[in-house]
Amino acid sequence: MKAIWNHLGGFGKLVMAILLVVTSFMVFSFLAMLLALPFVEGFSFFDTGSIDGLLTTGLLRYFQIVQSISLFIIPSLLASFLFWGHYTRGIGLWRPNGRMVALSFLIIVLSQPAVNYLGLWNSSLQLPESLSGIERWMHQSEESAVDLIYQFLNTDHLGLLLVNVLMIAVLPALGEEMLFRGVLQPIFREWFRNAHVAVFVTAFLFSAIHLQFYTFLPRFFLGLALGYLMIWGENLWYPIVGHFANNFLSLILFYYYRYSNPEINPLQPSPDELSIPWLFSVPAIVGMIFFFWQFYKSSTLMRSSQF
Repeated sequence: MKAIWNHLGGFGKLVMAILLVVTSFMVFSFLAMLLALPFVEGFSFFDTGSIDGLLTTGLLRYFQIVQSISLFIIPSLLASFLFWGHYTRGIGLWRPNGRMVALSFLIIVLSQPAVNYLGLWNSSLQLPESLSGIERWMHQSEESAVDLIYQFLNTDHLGLLLVNVLMIAVLPALGEEMLFRGVLQPIFREWFRNAHVAVFVTAFLFSAIHLQFYTFLPRFFLGLALGYLMIWGENLWYPIVGHFANNFLSLILFYYYRYSNPEINPLQPSPDELSIPWLFSVPAIVGMIFFFWQFYKSSTLMRSSQF
Protein backbone atom coordinates (compact mmCIF):
# COMPACT_ATOMS: atom_id res chain seq x y z
CA MET A 1 0.00 0.00 0.00
CA LYS A 2 1.30 3.47 -0.86
CA ALA A 3 2.46 5.43 2.18
CA ILE A 4 0.67 8.78 2.44
CA TRP A 5 3.60 10.67 4.01
CA ASN A 6 6.50 8.80 2.46
CA HIS A 7 7.39 11.86 0.36
CA LEU A 8 8.34 13.81 3.49
CA GLY A 9 12.04 14.06 4.27
CA GLY A 10 13.61 13.12 7.59
CA PHE A 11 12.77 16.41 9.28
CA GLY A 12 9.20 16.36 7.98
CA LYS A 13 8.69 12.81 9.22
CA LEU A 14 10.12 13.80 12.63
CA VAL A 15 7.65 16.68 12.98
CA MET A 16 4.72 14.47 12.00
CA ALA A 17 5.89 11.69 14.34
CA ILE A 18 5.95 14.16 17.24
CA LEU A 19 2.45 15.34 16.34
CA LEU A 20 1.23 11.73 16.25
CA VAL A 21 2.75 11.04 19.68
CA VAL A 22 1.28 14.17 21.28
CA THR A 23 -2.16 13.69 19.72
CA SER A 24 -2.37 10.01 20.60
CA PHE A 25 -1.27 10.64 24.16
CA MET A 26 -3.77 13.47 24.72
CA VAL A 27 -6.72 11.67 23.15
CA PHE A 28 -6.26 8.27 24.75
CA SER A 29 -5.19 9.67 28.14
CA PHE A 30 -8.38 11.74 28.20
CA LEU A 31 -10.49 8.71 27.28
CA ALA A 32 -8.71 6.63 29.94
CA MET A 33 -9.39 9.30 32.55
CA LEU A 34 -13.09 9.33 31.64
CA LEU A 35 -13.22 5.55 32.03
CA ALA A 36 -11.48 5.78 35.40
CA LEU A 37 -13.69 8.51 36.88
CA PRO A 38 -16.32 6.13 38.34
CA PHE A 39 -13.55 4.47 40.37
CA VAL A 40 -12.07 7.69 41.78
CA GLU A 41 -14.18 8.49 44.84
CA GLY A 42 -14.67 12.18 45.51
CA PHE A 43 -13.15 13.41 42.25
CA SER A 44 -14.62 16.51 40.64
CA PHE A 45 -13.51 18.49 37.59
CA PHE A 46 -14.34 21.62 39.59
CA ASP A 47 -12.08 20.72 42.53
CA THR A 48 -9.12 23.13 42.52
CA GLY A 49 -7.16 21.12 45.09
CA SER A 50 -4.61 18.39 44.49
CA ILE A 51 -5.87 14.98 43.35
CA ASP A 52 -2.69 13.13 44.39
CA GLY A 53 -4.45 11.60 47.36
CA LEU A 54 -7.23 10.26 45.13
CA LEU A 55 -4.90 8.29 42.87
CA THR A 56 -4.38 4.84 44.32
CA THR A 57 -1.51 2.61 43.28
CA GLY A 58 -3.99 0.62 41.19
CA LEU A 59 -5.05 3.72 39.25
CA LEU A 60 -1.42 4.74 38.82
CA ARG A 61 -0.70 1.30 37.33
CA TYR A 62 -3.68 1.75 35.04
CA PHE A 63 -2.46 5.13 33.82
CA GLN A 64 1.08 3.80 33.40
CA ILE A 65 -0.22 1.06 31.10
CA VAL A 66 -2.36 3.57 29.19
CA GLN A 67 0.71 5.79 28.80
CA SER A 68 2.77 2.95 27.32
CA ILE A 69 0.06 2.23 24.77
CA SER A 70 -0.92 5.82 23.90
CA LEU A 71 2.56 7.37 23.94
CA PHE A 72 4.49 4.62 22.17
CA ILE A 73 2.50 1.80 20.57
CA ILE A 74 -0.41 3.57 18.86
CA PRO A 75 1.59 6.46 17.32
CA SER A 76 4.28 4.01 16.16
CA LEU A 77 1.72 1.86 14.32
CA LEU A 78 0.22 4.98 12.73
CA ALA A 79 3.65 6.31 11.74
CA SER A 80 4.59 2.93 10.27
CA PHE A 81 1.49 2.99 8.06
CA LEU A 82 1.68 6.67 7.09
CA PHE A 83 5.45 6.77 6.44
CA TRP A 84 6.16 3.29 5.06
CA GLY A 85 2.82 1.83 3.99
CA HIS A 86 2.35 -0.99 6.54
CA TYR A 87 1.32 -0.95 10.20
CA THR A 88 3.99 -3.43 11.35
CA ARG A 89 6.45 -4.19 8.55
CA GLY A 90 7.15 -0.50 8.10
CA ILE A 91 8.90 -0.41 11.49
CA GLY A 92 10.63 -3.76 11.02
CA LEU A 93 8.30 -6.26 12.67
CA TRP A 94 9.23 -9.23 10.51
CA ARG A 95 9.54 -12.90 11.42
CA PRO A 96 12.82 -13.07 13.35
CA ASN A 97 15.69 -15.53 13.13
CA GLY A 98 15.77 -17.76 16.23
CA ARG A 99 19.55 -17.69 16.61
CA MET A 100 19.64 -13.92 16.44
CA VAL A 101 16.83 -13.67 18.99
CA ALA A 102 18.90 -15.78 21.39
CA LEU A 103 22.00 -13.68 20.68
CA SER A 104 20.03 -10.47 21.36
CA PHE A 105 18.92 -11.84 24.71
CA LEU A 106 22.44 -12.94 25.68
CA ILE A 107 24.03 -9.65 24.61
CA ILE A 108 21.82 -7.58 26.90
CA VAL A 109 22.06 -10.03 29.82
CA LEU A 110 25.86 -10.03 29.60
CA SER A 111 25.89 -6.24 29.34
CA GLN A 112 24.57 -5.89 32.91
CA PRO A 113 28.00 -5.55 34.58
CA ALA A 114 28.88 -2.69 32.20
CA VAL A 115 25.45 -1.15 32.86
CA ASN A 116 26.02 -1.59 36.60
CA TYR A 117 29.37 0.21 36.66
CA LEU A 118 28.13 2.99 34.40
CA GLY A 119 25.21 3.44 36.79
CA LEU A 120 27.42 3.61 39.87
CA TRP A 121 29.67 6.15 38.16
CA ASN A 122 26.71 8.19 36.88
CA SER A 123 25.10 8.24 40.35
CA SER A 124 28.10 10.18 41.73
CA LEU A 125 27.51 13.03 39.28
CA GLN A 126 27.96 16.49 40.82
CA LEU A 127 27.37 19.78 39.04
CA PRO A 128 29.22 23.04 39.76
CA GLU A 129 27.82 25.25 42.52
CA SER A 130 26.53 27.69 39.91
CA LEU A 131 24.19 24.95 38.65
CA SER A 132 22.91 23.92 42.10
CA GLY A 133 19.30 24.73 41.12
CA ILE A 134 19.47 22.38 38.14
CA GLU A 135 21.08 19.73 40.32
CA ARG A 136 18.25 19.96 42.88
CA TRP A 137 15.70 19.57 40.07
CA MET A 138 17.61 16.54 38.75
CA HIS A 139 17.58 14.96 42.22
CA GLN A 140 13.86 15.63 42.63
CA SER A 141 13.08 14.15 39.21
CA GLU A 142 15.13 11.05 39.98
CA GLU A 143 13.57 10.61 43.44
CA SER A 144 10.03 11.01 42.08
CA ALA A 145 10.64 8.36 39.41
CA VAL A 146 12.24 5.98 41.93
CA ASP A 147 9.42 6.48 44.46
CA LEU A 148 6.78 5.73 41.82
CA ILE A 149 8.58 2.59 40.58
CA TYR A 150 9.07 1.38 44.16
CA GLN A 151 5.37 1.93 44.83
CA PHE A 152 4.57 -0.28 41.82
CA LEU A 153 7.06 -3.03 42.63
CA ASN A 154 6.70 -3.31 46.42
CA THR A 155 4.17 -6.16 46.48
CA ASP A 156 4.09 -9.92 46.95
CA HIS A 157 0.62 -10.40 45.41
CA LEU A 158 0.90 -12.88 42.52
CA GLY A 159 -1.60 -11.04 40.33
CA LEU A 160 0.20 -7.72 40.82
CA LEU A 161 3.54 -9.38 40.13
CA LEU A 162 2.21 -10.47 36.74
CA VAL A 163 0.83 -6.96 36.13
CA ASN A 164 4.28 -5.59 36.95
CA VAL A 165 5.86 -7.92 34.38
CA LEU A 166 3.41 -6.57 31.79
CA MET A 167 3.85 -2.94 32.87
CA ILE A 168 7.62 -2.88 33.48
CA ALA A 169 8.98 -5.49 31.06
CA VAL A 170 6.57 -6.31 28.23
CA LEU A 171 4.89 -3.02 27.29
CA PRO A 172 8.02 -0.79 27.57
CA ALA A 173 10.07 -3.29 25.56
CA LEU A 174 7.44 -3.39 22.85
CA GLY A 175 6.31 0.24 22.85
CA GLU A 176 9.59 2.08 23.40
CA GLU A 177 11.38 0.00 20.77
CA MET A 178 8.55 0.56 18.30
CA LEU A 179 8.90 4.33 18.71
CA PHE A 180 12.65 4.76 19.16
CA ARG A 181 14.23 1.99 17.08
CA GLY A 182 11.25 1.44 14.76
CA VAL A 183 10.23 5.03 13.96
CA LEU A 184 12.75 7.61 15.18
CA GLN A 185 15.98 5.81 14.33
CA PRO A 186 15.02 5.31 10.64
CA ILE A 187 13.88 8.94 10.51
CA PHE A 188 17.22 10.18 11.86
CA ARG A 189 19.03 7.84 9.49
CA GLU A 190 17.15 9.37 6.57
CA TRP A 191 17.70 12.89 7.88
CA PHE A 192 21.42 12.63 8.69
CA ARG A 193 22.18 9.99 6.04
CA ASN A 194 24.36 8.18 8.56
CA ALA A 195 23.33 5.05 10.46
CA HIS A 196 25.79 5.59 13.33
CA VAL A 197 24.66 9.17 13.96
CA ALA A 198 21.06 7.93 13.95
CA VAL A 199 21.88 5.29 16.58
CA PHE A 200 23.61 7.82 18.86
CA VAL A 201 20.93 10.51 18.54
CA THR A 202 18.16 7.99 19.17
CA ALA A 203 19.98 6.52 22.18
CA PHE A 204 20.43 10.02 23.62
CA LEU A 205 16.71 10.81 23.27
CA PHE A 206 15.78 7.36 24.59
CA SER A 207 17.74 8.04 27.78
CA ALA A 208 16.83 11.71 28.15
CA ILE A 209 13.06 11.21 27.84
CA HIS A 210 13.00 9.22 31.09
CA LEU A 211 14.14 12.34 33.03
CA GLN A 212 16.32 10.16 35.27
CA PHE A 213 19.66 11.93 35.01
CA TYR A 214 21.53 9.79 37.54
CA THR A 215 20.89 6.71 35.41
CA PHE A 216 21.39 8.49 32.08
CA LEU A 217 24.65 6.79 31.07
CA PRO A 218 23.58 3.15 31.56
CA ARG A 219 20.33 3.82 29.69
CA PHE A 220 22.27 5.58 26.91
CA PHE A 221 24.61 2.58 26.69
CA LEU A 222 21.62 0.23 26.41
CA GLY A 223 20.13 2.51 23.76
CA LEU A 224 23.32 2.17 21.72
CA ALA A 225 23.27 -1.63 22.05
CA LEU A 226 19.60 -1.83 21.05
CA GLY A 227 20.19 0.58 18.19
CA TYR A 228 22.91 -1.60 16.68
CA LEU A 229 20.78 -4.71 17.11
CA MET A 230 18.25 -2.92 14.90
CA ILE A 231 20.79 -1.56 12.40
CA TRP A 232 22.55 -4.89 11.90
CA GLY A 233 19.57 -7.22 12.31
CA GLU A 234 17.09 -5.07 10.36
CA ASN A 235 14.32 -6.54 12.48
CA LEU A 236 12.62 -4.79 15.40
CA TRP A 237 12.13 -8.03 17.34
CA TYR A 238 15.84 -8.13 18.21
CA PRO A 239 15.92 -4.86 20.21
CA ILE A 240 12.50 -5.72 21.65
CA VAL A 241 13.88 -9.01 23.00
CA GLY A 242 16.98 -7.21 24.32
CA HIS A 243 14.90 -4.50 25.99
CA PHE A 244 12.65 -7.12 27.57
CA ALA A 245 15.70 -9.04 28.84
CA ASN A 246 17.04 -5.90 30.54
CA ASN A 247 13.76 -4.93 32.21
CA PHE A 248 12.79 -8.45 33.21
CA LEU A 249 16.22 -9.07 34.73
CA SER A 250 15.87 -5.80 36.66
CA LEU A 251 12.55 -7.06 38.06
CA ILE A 252 14.10 -10.35 39.13
CA LEU A 253 17.01 -8.58 40.82
CA PHE A 254 14.65 -6.17 42.58
CA TYR A 255 12.63 -8.98 44.14
CA TYR A 256 15.74 -11.01 44.94
CA TYR A 257 17.37 -8.17 46.87
CA ARG A 258 14.04 -7.00 48.33
CA TYR A 259 13.42 -10.34 50.02
CA SER A 260 16.97 -11.54 50.64
CA ASN A 261 18.11 -8.15 52.02
CA PRO A 262 14.97 -6.28 53.18
CA GLU A 263 17.08 -3.47 54.63
CA ILE A 264 18.32 -2.58 51.11
CA ASN A 265 16.27 -0.56 48.65
CA PRO A 266 17.35 -2.12 45.33
CA LEU A 267 16.40 1.07 43.51
CA GLN A 268 18.74 3.20 45.64
CA PRO A 269 21.79 1.05 46.33
CA SER A 270 25.05 2.22 47.81
CA PRO A 271 28.15 1.59 45.67
CA ASP A 272 29.10 -1.48 47.74
CA GLU A 273 25.68 -3.12 47.99
CA LEU A 274 24.97 -3.98 44.35
CA SER A 275 28.41 -3.68 42.75
CA ILE A 276 29.13 -6.71 40.56
CA PRO A 277 32.56 -8.31 41.27
CA TRP A 278 35.20 -7.90 38.55
CA LEU A 279 35.72 -11.67 38.58
CA PHE A 280 32.29 -11.96 36.98
CA SER A 281 32.22 -8.62 35.16
CA VAL A 282 35.23 -9.13 32.87
CA PRO A 283 34.07 -12.48 31.39
CA ALA A 284 30.55 -11.08 31.00
CA ILE A 285 31.75 -8.01 29.09
CA VAL A 286 34.02 -10.16 26.91
CA GLY A 287 31.05 -12.47 26.27
CA MET A 288 28.86 -9.50 25.34
CA ILE A 289 31.42 -8.33 22.76
CA PHE A 290 31.80 -11.87 21.39
CA PHE A 291 28.04 -12.38 20.98
CA PHE A 292 27.71 -8.94 19.40
CA TRP A 293 30.30 -10.04 16.85
CA GLN A 294 28.39 -13.27 16.27
CA PHE A 295 25.19 -11.27 15.81
CA TYR A 296 26.88 -9.02 13.25
CA LYS A 297 28.30 -12.02 11.37
CA SER A 298 24.89 -13.75 11.35
CA SER A 299 23.15 -10.62 10.04
CA THR A 300 25.79 -10.18 7.31
CA LEU A 301 25.44 -13.85 6.31
CA MET A 302 21.66 -13.56 6.12
CA ARG A 303 21.83 -10.45 3.93
CA SER A 304 24.37 -12.02 1.59
CA SER A 305 22.24 -15.16 1.21
CA GLN A 306 19.34 -13.05 -0.02
CA PHE A 307 21.26 -12.05 -3.16
